[in-house]
Amino acid sequence: MGITPGGENSKLNVTGLALDRTVLANERTYTAWLRTGLAALATGLGIARFMMGTMPSWSIRLIATFLILFSAAAFLIAAWRYEGMGFALSYLDVKRIRPVLVKTLSLVLAGCSLLSLVGLWYMLDG
Repeated sequence: MGITPGGENSKLNVTGLALDRTVLANERTYTAWLRTGLAALATGLGIARFMMGTMPSWSIRLIATFLILFSAAAFLIAAWRYEGMGFALSYLDVKRIRPVLVKTLSLVLAGCSLLSLVGLWYMLDG
């Protein structure tokens, strides 16, 4: 029951568990960046939608634009950070999310942010 100290198998098991924790921490960091980006995107769009008429139009546009651009940056930083740790773990036999999936998801989300920014500028103009 549990890991017995002092044996060769216990050292391998502890090392494997440490690697698993590192991979899981990397994935948690990735999802934290995605949550931050989604929150910034939702806040930017919400400000543009619900604050109209309460503040000057230029300030609403500026705040919403900043938040939406920040969301796109957060999505791209998420992939960059995940891949950075992946290089350190690439020589090990550890299961992790495929980097191409991470990059694709981050690029799609960043593209959605930029597309919503274009829509926002057209919405505020019209």
